[in-house]
Amino acid sequence: MTELEVSRRERKKEGTRERIFKEAIRLFRERGFDKTTIDDITERADVAKGTFFNYFPRKESVLAYLSEKRLITAEENAGALLSDSTPASGKLIGIFTHCASVYEEDRELSRFVLNELMMRAFGPSENAGMRWQALTLKVIEQGVATGELRKDLDAIRTESLLTSVYFSTVYLWVNCNETHFELRDELRARLQLVLDGIATRRSVA
Repeated sequence: MTELEVSRRERKKEGTRERIFKEAIRLFRERGFDKTTIDDITERADVAKGTFFNYFPRKESVLAYLSEKRLITAEENAGALLSDSTPASGKLIGIFTHCASVYEEDRELSRFVLNELMMRAFGPSENAGMRWQALTLKVIEQGVATGELRKDLDAIRTESLLTSVYFSTVYLWVNCNETHFELRDELRARLQLVLDGIATRRSVA
């Protein structure tokens, strides 16, 4: 198979995934998540049931798709990220703002997906919480090792705090129509406040 053929095949697969996702979300809005079946989704998306499971292991996985896309990209770029000369605080802000950007593509859709995820208390995917934590912890530990972040930091607690800031900011942005801020700008500012507090204190001459 040529490179061009592979590229076409990948685009077709991604198109199928997107179609399933969008039709499923339309059905969730029309009927509610619990009353929508996988058969309903496959009929609306015009795909076989087996095709659905090739992309989404279960119905709940459809809700996770927005976050999952950004998590996969972040994992693919993890090696380059860690070897980059950017300070740890910049790397952490970059990870979170990149993941937030997917919500900006469709605010109404993001509102539905995020609210459903939080109401049902599942993370972006079955093991996404652990995958997300592992990636963020590496950057935090790197920052401690280079002296950019305080030596006494509890890395797991720090990761939890940054992730809480991320989700609370995204939640506010998608749910409050009266908010007048750009999502990534506000997220960057909030994260910077936290990161300034955990940075190594440098004495003033």
